[in-house]
Amino acid sequence: MKIKSVKALEILDSRGVPTLQAKITLEDGSSGTGAVPSGASTGSTEAHELRDNEPNRYFGKGVSRAVTNLRTTIADAVVGQEFSSQEEFDEKLIELDGTEYKSNLGGNAILAASMAFCKATAKSKGLELFEYFKEITGSTSIETPQLSILLMEGGKHGDWATDFQEYMIIPRIDLFDSVAESLRSGAEIFKATHDVLDKKNYDVTVGFEGAYAPSEIKSNTEAFEIMLLGIEQAGYKPGEEILLGIDAAASEFYQDGKYNLRRENKVLTSDEWLDLQIEWLSKYPVFSIEDTLAEEDWESWTKLVERVGHKYQIVGDDLLTTNTKRIQKAIDLKAVNSVLIKINQIGSITETLRAIDLAHSADFTTMISHRGGETNDDLIADLVMGCSSWQTKFGGPDRGERLAKYNRLLEIETGF
Repeated sequence: MKIKSVKALEILDSRGVPTLQAKITLEDGSSGTGAVPSGASTGSTEAHELRDNEPNRYFGKGVSRAVTNLRTTIADAVVGQEFSSQEEFDEKLIELDGTEYKSNLGGNAILAASMAFCKATAKSKGLELFEYFKEITGSTSIETPQLSILLMEGGKHGDWATDFQEYMIIPRIDLFDSVAESLRSGAEIFKATHDVLDKKNYDVTVGFEGAYAPSEIKSNTEAFEIMLLGIEQAGYKPGEEILLGIDAAASEFYQDGKYNLRRENKVLTSDEWLDLQIEWLSKYPVFSIEDTLAEEDWESWTKLVERVGHKYQIVGDDLLTTNTKRIQKAIDLKAVNSVLIKINQIGSITETLRAIDLAHSADFTTMISHRGGETNDDLIADLVMGCSSWQTKFGGPDRGERLAKYNRLLEIETGF
């Protein structure tokens, strides 16, 4: 694939914060556009998000430097060049940057180009994007994904309504055997939960990712109780039809070697927090737990898997940051049994696919995830359908940038 042009644009994400969009056009006229998401709570080993740090412009959050890198350094290196694969293109940019976390050009600049090239190549081949992902991953089937639908949020995403960042409902894929039916149940439970909160005179505004974040909530476990009421009021059976999932984002409340649960007015050691979280989780129909421990508390992660890994899906996000080195460490230490996949954590399509492949080789599950600051780009929906990753995490069913992903899943499922 020979590249004709590279364009770049500073746009706004779902939080009104600048992010980056790139457009690559090939010599045959095929073009693709990639818009990069941005995390609200981020792991310390994520690819570097290059921002301007100019206080008088977007409070320092502008990305004009990354735009310039795309228009100059990256464009100069790839325009007029022939690339035989996604891997060859991405490796060119990684080599051009020359740093572990892409701090020279910016992980956001590299990813925007990687996404745009991926889409342009799919068009050039006459393939849907998910079909192109199947081709480059060697996937032979399309699995209906199990959705983790965000219902309530706290932490940085929800103005600390709870210590935990995300509370999700999970329609069981063995019972809801299509995206359409899973999404319908999620939307119905979401609306029913609104009524539950409204009846309690709780706030029904939503957080960064489109879920309820009532400031009136009294504890972390009250969120579970509200969810169960919403599930039942919508006519579904918790534990039988609908499971629960959480993302604690524990690194955000880990301070000085201890876990500071403000909603519980408790400061706990790692072992005390392990005992308490297991006690809490045993009371509710939970399937998936993500980042309930801090990103460098490796010993506690291993203890968690030893104690309850047979019962729960234990997902590493900030712990692993879609990074193969950290995923391999988790494999060696038996610290998780599932990996959250975020394309902007690692900064290229090729490295994302390598992370998925490594996780699957260890019999870990994977979950393709959005970010707190999103765009209407729906590439990750095609990714989950094209790489045999059977779970998604796209947010609440009520904001356009989240629904863009859910609706793309519906298109793929129905051949629309």
